[in-house]
Amino acid sequence: METPVKNGAPGMTKRKPVAQPPAATTTTTPAPTPTRALSSKVIPNAFLLCTLLGAVSLSWPLRWTISGAPILVYAVLLGESYGHRILPFAPIWSIFTTVNLVYAIFSTSWLLYWVFTTSCWPIIMAVCLYQFDAPGGVARRFLRKTFLRDLHFINDQIAFFDLPALEIDTEVKGLFVVRGVTLSLSTMTLVAHGVEAGIKLSDDIELAIQTDKVVVPLFREIHVDDIYANVKGGDWEVTFGSVAYGQPEPTREDDTFVASDTAILRAASVALDGTYPRRISMVRQMTADKQPSDSEELESAFSTVKKLSPGEEDANKKYQELVKTIYNTSVITNAKRALREAALDEERESKLDLDNENDVRAAICAHIHDSPSIPHPPKKSIRVSTLRKTDYPNVKAFLHRLPFLYRLMLSPLCYFHPVKFKSVTAAGSGKWFVSLMRQYLFKHYAGQDSEIRRLEARISAWCADANFAVELGPIASEASFPINTNYNIQCHFKMSDVLAYRALPEAAELKQVVRLGGADAVLTIPLFLFPHHEHIFPAKSTEFELMEMEEAIKDLAGTPKEMYARKNLEKLKKDEAGMHISAHAHLPAQFHQDLLNFVAAIVKATKVIESDKSFEEAKVLRELKRVSTAASDSDVDSLASVDTANTGNTTESMDSSKTVSSNKGFKDFLKKVDTGFKDASAKTMVGMRKAGASTVSAMANDRWIASLVGKITRKLEKAQGEVGYSGEVPIPLAKYRVRHESQTKMLP
Repeated sequence: METPVKNGAPGMTKRKPVAQPPAATTTTTPAPTPTRALSSKVIPNAFLLCTLLGAVSLSWPLRWTISGAPILVYAVLLGESYGHRILPFAPIWSIFTTVNLVYAIFSTSWLLYWVFTTSCWPIIMAVCLYQFDAPGGVARRFLRKTFLRDLHFINDQIAFFDLPALEIDTEVKGLFVVRGVTLSLSTMTLVAHGVEAGIKLSDDIELAIQTDKVVVPLFREIHVDDIYANVKGGDWEVTFGSVAYGQPEPTREDDTFVASDTAILRAASVALDGTYPRRISMVRQMTADKQPSDSEELESAFSTVKKLSPGEEDANKKYQELVKTIYNTSVITNAKRALREAALDEERESKLDLDNENDVRAAICAHIHDSPSIPHPPKKSIRVSTLRKTDYPNVKAFLHRLPFLYRLMLSPLCYFHPVKFKSVTAAGSGKWFVSLMRQYLFKHYAGQDSEIRRLEARISAWCADANFAVELGPIASEASFPINTNYNIQCHFKMSDVLAYRALPEAAELKQVVRLGGADAVLTIPLFLFPHHEHIFPAKSTEFELMEMEEAIKDLAGTPKEMYARKNLEKLKKDEAGMHISAHAHLPAQFHQDLLNFVAAIVKATKVIESDKSFEEAKVLRELKRVSTAASDSDVDSLASVDTANTGNTTESMDSSKTVSSNKGFKDFLKKVDTGFKDASAKTMVGMRKAGASTVSAMANDRWIASLVGKITRKLEKAQGEVGYSGEVPIPLAKYRVRHESQTKMLP
């Protein structure tokens, strides 16, 4: 349909378009640079002159001047004359009246007078730094020569780059890298540029997390840019090597602040002849052969940190270049560039929609899956185990006796810093999924049954060449850290959108297989697991208490509370605590047909494997029965031989020979009967197995399973409400009891 013609207003004559001058002759007038509007400075200077004359001639103006009230008013008036003052929304005379009224009240007491004086002069300094450039320059030069010799201001910002990495060398191994940090003093905002983390979760699983920016407006909230997490598993993906998992680094007295001889760094070190050790190095591989080097002391660790001096005219330009370099070299930016080029390349026929942000995020996460876990490792690293130590054990013991101070500090920090994630996308490779299914699902059954072999090939064809990504839309999260020990730590998460994708990185092809209306989760952590809270740790149950609980459970037999009581009893016997997790998915849900076919194949493979497993169990039981029968026959033979030997002395030789021959004939007869029975049982079981397999194959065919799965998904696509899971993650308490310290608490 053609676009309708828009008619002009009635009564208006059409005007000819004015000819534009040629592009070559067009001149643009540069916009004037905005400057501070100067107004009359007679009023503030006259006020200052009158104040000085009054302080010289009279006594009460001198006391007034010493308090700082007229100086504060003069600074505000001078800022008003320059057109740049604090509290621009408040009238100037209201500020003048308020300051002097407060002084008049506080001047009635000598104590209140000095409280006002000690508070007024720092306010004057802050006002001058905010309103005038000259005091700011003086302050920067003073701080550069005294307190901040290694860090310098860029206008009102402190910026430094190439920070040492944080090496996690506890039960979990890994590296945490921040490529640059900027702190704005005027807005009290901290910005982290280029955050990268690589963590070893188990012996064959690692997690790589990357994001470009994290903005922390202090005491307001935390904004996190798009997060891309990749779960890597299998020998072909895991790059952490043979570093011991679940074993913290041993502590030594000669340990320096910066890592020098840990297992991770030893694996990452280069041999004297320039070759790497034979065993796989975690840090070397996860950083693409750019592992951080060791340092002997703290000063050498921060010697490579880049500082920017505000005295240089090009300091701001240099800062912008460094920040731009971080984002240009990010793997996320490179993935965006590669996907954009693939989408514009006509030969590759990319099916990615660049206008859909959700699809682009999933494609980026799948694209960077094969990149190193730490693409930009720094040259230095600091260990977590070293940060736990302190050179002042008395101070540590004193703070250990005041756990109330920790709660009093963390409670407002959690309250004033809710975390908002732009998105979180996690991806895993289909090749790893296939290996897990072969290891835990198909096992050896594929070599015994052609139907299972066909299903395995069908599932592998859909998974092997693809990566699967789960994307969580904007996430709002908050944590509550209680001051009262009667409550637990709670973390709330709310996700506005949940999507799952199947991506082909090489072909730049993407399919959305699942989409939900959102999700929410609540994580509850016991407060006694927080350090320095041994005084509220649950006591270990004695044998008498456990016996009392068992007797109480007998009284609850047949009631719904019986299972709950038994579960608590098992937790007490194992000395475990529970971290409660409650998650809900918001319906309706959407499913792609390819996913439904995949689920149908998995269901059918499970049914066929169950039939094969039941046949194997029956076969094992039959073998055990045969062995037990053979053992009983051997016992009867031994008893018969003993009896024959005992009676051989009283019988004649001819009678003995007759007895032996009769026993041998009886044994042969029993063997023939047993062999026939076994052969008949084996044939019967094989026939039953074939018949059962045929029956299962007939019942659990693709059409029947697809119809069943389709009915369930159609109901989920129309249903309203939530479907969720609630359970507990067991946490063993033995290792926490070992760390308990015996000091009594002053403020529990």
